Amino acid sequence: MIKDSKEHLDEINETYFEHMAVAFKIAINMLLTSVICLIHGLITGLFKKTASNMIVKMHEIVSRN
Repeated sequence: MIKDSKEHLDEINETYFEHMAVAFKIAINMLLTSVICLIHGLITGLFKKTASNMIVKMHEIVSRN
């Protein structure tokens, strides 16, 4: 497991803490996006494109790595 982690970090050229920061940023964005989706489901006039835009941005971040 440690070897796999080291290989993964080497592949994406990040330190452990850099990778953790990116992962946490994505996780927080995913949580926020899901709350926005729930609100949009209840009140469809709110956040019409917000979740879609956030998903596209998260995909760009993940695709870079």
